[in-house]
Amino acid sequence: MTDLIFLRRLAASCSLAALVAATPILALPSARADSLSPMPVALVLAPPADAQQPPSAVSDAKPSGPDLVDLAALYYYASEGSTDRVQAETLRLQAKYPGFVTPGDLYEPADRHVVDETPLWNLYKLNDFAGIEAEIERMSAQNPGWVPTEDFATKLARAKQRQAMTEAFERKDWDGLLLAAKDIDAKQEPEIDLLWMMVDAARGLQRTDDLARIYQGILYRDAANAFAPGERLTTLEKAVEDFPADEVRAALAALNLPAEMSEKVEALKRNLLRRDVAAFNASTERTDPLPAATVDPLRRTADVTDMKLLGWYTLKIGRPAEAETWFRRAMDRQREAESIKGLFLSLKQDKREPEARDLVTANLATLADDSDFMLDALSAGFTQPGEAAIAPAVVEAYSTAIQRAQSPEHAEILGWYAYNGHQFEAASAWFGKSWEWKQQASSLKGLALSAMQLKDKATLENLRRDFAGQFPEAFADLKSVVPPKGNKGSGVAAPVSGVDAGYVADFRAKRYGDCIMGLRKQEARGRLTAGAQLIKGWCHLELSHLAEARTAFGAALDAGGKTSQDAAYGMALTLMRTRLTDEAEALLARYPLSAARDKEIRSEIYWQRARSAFDSKQYQQVLNALNLRLQLVQEPMDMSRMRGWAHYHLGHRAEARAIFTRLNMLVSDNANRQALAIINGN
Repeated sequence: MTDLIFLRRLAASCSLAALVAATPILALPSARADSLSPMPVALVLAPPADAQQPPSAVSDAKPSGPDLVDLAALYYYASEGSTDRVQAETLRLQAKYPGFVTPGDLYEPADRHVVDETPLWNLYKLNDFAGIEAEIERMSAQNPGWVPTEDFATKLARAKQRQAMTEAFERKDWDGLLLAAKDIDAKQEPEIDLLWMMVDAARGLQRTDDLARIYQGILYRDAANAFAPGERLTTLEKAVEDFPADEVRAALAALNLPAEMSEKVEALKRNLLRRDVAAFNASTERTDPLPAATVDPLRRTADVTDMKLLGWYTLKIGRPAEAETWFRRAMDRQREAESIKGLFLSLKQDKREPEARDLVTANLATLADDSDFMLDALSAGFTQPGEAAIAPAVVEAYSTAIQRAQSPEHAEILGWYAYNGHQFEAASAWFGKSWEWKQQASSLKGLALSAMQLKDKATLENLRRDFAGQFPEAFADLKSVVPPKGNKGSGVAAPVSGVDAGYVADFRAKRYGDCIMGLRKQEARGRLTAGAQLIKGWCHLELSHLAEARTAFGAALDAGGKTSQDAAYGMALTLMRTRLTDEAEALLARYPLSAARDKEIRSEIYWQRARSAFDSKQYQQVLNALNLRLQLVQEPMDMSRMRGWAHYHLGHRAEARAIFTRLNMLVSDNANRQALAIINGN
């Protein structure tokens, strides 16, 4: 439902645009090698061949152009024919606003300046676009042939564009944001926050060419259009996430930033050193130690992030004792999972396994969210004979991690541990889980042996009948098997219900990126279930990965079963986000939804069609779509206003008057009153 609300709010903000004219609405990166959407490192941040380097003396303070009050005297002197005064006023404005040029309409006849646009500018300051359009209608009716000045029309279109981009940015609708920004030239755009929004959108969509073009447009400009040094430096700080460190260093050297920014420049250089070390730590190919000039500056820090980076670095180059020191220092500052994992691996590499196991046992709760680590760290105690008794808390933590990871291998390990400890009921349950997640001979043999020890002949015969042909090795030597003779070991409980798979837990916690990563691991083990594909679709939809969401929901639909209706609903929401109303309607015909969901989707389909028709000035189609929607749900005020304006443009003044009269009785506001004034010819 949230997606539909966002769509309707976006459309409502500019729903009366066609009344005037059709105006187009246009920290350090992780060191993890498996990040969800890594950007390629082949991007080029260097300046294009024709770029001019802005001077370092460009000021951070950039005055805006003159407003109507500043220009009033200039127009007055021009209307009086006082050339000397016009020239003097022009020089004054140029001194105050570098780059100012006289308006093109300065000497046009006076009747071009008769209509007072003050009401429009007052509404403009409030971002009241509907009010502006209604006021333009009123002023046009009173002044035949009049149109808003080019200055106002341009600024109005700009304000609409900014609002569309901002709303798209807030809901991470990257496609919508770049569509709204389609006429922005990165080399000329004066408002850097819009360009930064475009950077985030291009990054989110992994449009690497667009990303490089936007960065170059910000950084490399002629002196007249250059951004302030602080803005360029902030842009480079953003670029650290998208480019190799050497690329950013080259760009930093090319920018010739002023000396007074040296402290901030040094901070950026330090971040680039961190990026170098993080990239080395994440690389599967690089093993030679980094130069001392890269690492030593980080050794002198008290920053926890640097301590962890240095811990992973020294561990990778084979210095576990030094790595232990860095991780312990980091833990003294902030006891978190990453530092504990690093210390665990340092102790293991230093051949101090008992200490490593004790460390994990003492921090089970902190480490619980990383099921893969828990499986690797805890499994040794369940596979090595002669080990000390395993604490009940460790058995429980291992069991939970197995279920969260849905690991057939570790379920089998726990099954054999229980079997060898004469806990045959628990062994059978864990072998069963392993078999459920992945059918293989070893877990089938565990099931058969457990059935033998439990004297469950019926289950054993059923297993033999159903699977001996496919897995003969699982039954080959059952008669010669000797019952286990070891100690009972620690108690093992059967798998419990209600333990979510890791990706499900991530989805519930709204960790959508982690959810997708977990699903990728599941997919590597075998085909995803329809339920897993459904969750994959929702995660991608939440991250605005619309193409991936559509693929995942499609896979869930193809699989059929009880997830079909939820998958169809997700697919419909995805289609609505991409404004594919015809496809969404066809989907509803193929996959019937619940009454509530069907009403929700259809009402949004009709609203989007009404909005599109209004922008195209197809006013009868507007009414047709709104009438269909009204049969399903109550009509809010913004849609009723659209209905009223559609009637007005079709010449149905009585209907339009009745609609706005009713609306004004409900909520007496300026937009309704102005509409009535226009309809009544006032």
